Amino acid sequence: MKEDCATGMSASQGCIDDTAVVERFKEALRERIGADRFRLWFHHGVVFAVDRGSQNDSLVEPQNAQRIVVLVSGQFALDRMRQNCMQPLRAAAAHVFGTTHCVTLELGRPKATQSELPLEIESEAETPISDESELEDEKPLSPRQRRAAALKKSNERTRASSQSLSSLLAGTSSKTKGQSKRRQVVRLDQPALPPFESSSPTSNPAPLSPAAAARAAMTLQTFVSGESNQLAHTAIMMACQSPSTATPLFLYGPSGIGKTHLLNALADQFRRGHRMRRVMQISGEKFTNDFCKSVGGTGLPEFRKRYRDVDALLIDDVQFLSAKSATLREMLYTVEALIEAGRPIIFTANQAPSEIEGLSRELTGRMASGLVCPMHSLDKATRLTVLQRLIDQRCDLEWPHAIVSEINSQLAGDGRVLSGVVNLVATLQKMFGRMATMDEIRQFGGELLRTAQPTVTLSSIEQVVCEAFRLPADDLRSASQARAICEPRMLAMYLSRQMTSSAYAQIASHFGGRSHSTAIAAERNVKKWLAAGKTIGRGPGAMSAREAIERLETLLRTG
Repeated sequence: MKEDCATGMSASQGCIDDTAVVERFKEALRERIGADRFRLWFHHGVVFAVDRGSQNDSLVEPQNAQRIVVLVSGQFALDRMRQNCMQPLRAAAAHVFGTTHCVTLELGRPKATQSELPLEIESEAETPISDESELEDEKPLSPRQRRAAALKKSNERTRASSQSLSSLLAGTSSKTKGQSKRRQVVRLDQPALPPFESSSPTSNPAPLSPAAAARAAMTLQTFVSGESNQLAHTAIMMACQSPSTATPLFLYGPSGIGKTHLLNALADQFRRGHRMRRVMQISGEKFTNDFCKSVGGTGLPEFRKRYRDVDALLIDDVQFLSAKSATLREMLYTVEALIEAGRPIIFTANQAPSEIEGLSRELTGRMASGLVCPMHSLDKATRLTVLQRLIDQRCDLEWPHAIVSEINSQLAGDGRVLSGVVNLVATLQKMFGRMATMDEIRQFGGELLRTAQPTVTLSSIEQVVCEAFRLPADDLRSASQARAICEPRMLAMYLSRQMTSSAYAQIASHFGGRSHSTAIAAERNVKKWLAAGKTIGRGPGAMSAREAIERLETLLRTG
């Protein structure tokens, strides 16, 4: 067989050599399928050759023996070409040879190479050729003769390699006994491998980025459980033991209370404890951006495969999806597909599913169908534990107990603010070379301490109560005595007395110009509601008195 670069043989149909036959065949094929399609199918990984059969076979005429062989690299490409290109190939062969049976498709296999072993310097590759004129006078061989010569050469190389290996092993054995001289051994065509290094305390792993280091530190061992997050922590522990328990799991609460921490810890447990390889942990903003890109670019099938063909889906800040109808619809279908497949789903948000404005009713129902766990601002005991742990990690000098207690009492339940205060004091320690006093902390971090505790006013309490019970802004100041308005008004007066320094007369005057006895009676009634577990409000906004107070206090602390 001659490839399209071979020369030196006569060809039929007026061609003077094999190259002319191949070029004529290519031109005929190009005219039938077009230049663009020819470039697509036959430009890369395809070799044209002329096979004239055996020169010693007298039973076959030369004209009938020759044929075009198309060598294709790869079985997949060969199958596709047999399915789509045989008709134009036969037509081109008929144009060149006068018959359609003079073209075949074959798999062009790469040349077999013998991997070299450590050989002595005296190798075949370095054996000089005695007479270079022999190569110049060598006559071209037939295809059958070339295959026989290649097989013979391969057998010789195999025997040489086996002998070299035997001699190498013999040399090694004699070397151990001390009965032979050292031989200089080289490796031919063998890439040098890096030395194996065992793990030891001196090895330095690649440093993590700040974001990766922060995520790595968010584990269940570093999470501080307390009264404010006990329900959510218990639910996460249940999900770690049985991922399909109470799915979807929904955690909600204000910022800085550990929702993202629990989400990262749960994703880590899924990967390590349950060997889940496809744990998708993203934010609501990332989900929205990916959906928008898929609509304008890669397509929805790829997007759906990426988010539905997972072992677990964890989405942070799901409130970002509100009022985005197309994204909400896609999220609904994704949640339904994962629930049907039994995959764990975990959401976090700043509000309960029913309180997030802009969510569809169907998606709200799916999110609330599993387990909804509220998380409140860090209580005083939990804040103290978190503050002491941050001090031990970041400060060189120990804090006096009085300063720790005072700062803990002034800060709200936001863990990020606690981290900022500890960083400030650690910097002051380096600047002064000693522990900073409370006056110095107020001097340099007074703004941080003031903003950590939002200011609660009568107007802010009125606004929060109206939002929680879905009332118009002026209803609490009206003269209406309807139960749906009167009970939230009394609750607002109770909170005003508990969370502000306003007198009864100021509170009653603010809520409709009433007398101070109205505010006193409202405080007394709310205390009775708390003891009896009374339900406040009507319709979808109805809730128990204790639940209402906890929710309103959380909203007021977070501003």
